[in-house]
Amino acid sequence: MATVQFQAPEGTTIGTLPEDRCWTAEDGTSPTTHYCRTPFHLHDKASYTFEIPLRIDRVVRGAHTTVATLHDDPELSIGRFDPNLRNNRTEIVVNR
Repeated sequence: MATVQFQAPEGTTIGTLPEDRCWTAEDGTSPTTHYCRTPFHLHDKASYTFEIPLRIDRVVRGAHTTVATLHDDPELSIGRFDPNLRNNRTEIVVNR
């Protein structure tokens, strides 16, 4: 099981997320943070995909966000199974 964290890039809006796997945390001061979790049981080398609807509201040059797998999930530390935690983060660029 893994938890993925992301925010909408500037100028975009995240649409409706899968309610059974995703949730949103808002603190009112920073951009809204979204989380999605894989199923608990995945076979070795399995993959799992989340559909994240993203609407571009306005063009913002250089708009980007980071998508990262959290390593500190209290239910399961993926570090016990993933020997390379450095490759669990990527940047998504909406407009250069």
